[in-house]
Amino acid sequence: SEPGTGWGLRVFWSTQICVCALTLPPSDVLVCPLRPVERFRDLRPEEVADLFHTAQRVGNVVEKHFCGTSLTFSIQDGPEAGQTVKHVHVHVLPRRAGDFSRNDDVYEELQRHDKDDSPDKWRTEEEMAAEAEILKKYFQEN
Repeated sequence: SEPGTGWGLRVFWSTQICVCALTLPPSDVLVCPLRPVERFRDLRPEEVADLFHTAQRVGNVVEKHFCGTSLTFSIQDGPEAGQTVKHVHVHVLPRRAGDFSRNDDVYEELQRHDKDDSPDKWRTEEEMAAEAEILKKYFQEN
């Protein structure tokens, strides 16, 4: 099955190896290999190459779309690193000056984002669908 099933994701673009999706919290985007593997070390070389090439392309798009000035790329590889979903994925987060009081607070947010039981902070299915349609257009242009 496609990664993200049951994660509250909305896919907006994919390659033959990776899928790109919006998550419920605002402006967090995931890039996931289609082949489900738990740890980064389990990826094949061509999957690693596509994962990072795709993350780079997605980063360029979401930085523009969300009016960011920088990006945080994060992989939580294993439970002690904060991985809560047993499937390798890269978080791509557009950043702006002052978005967190301490820069490293972004990692605490990543760790709790999928445990947050405050749906008022999440995108609705309708919002994700609309935003996914907008993001798809960036990839159709190139």
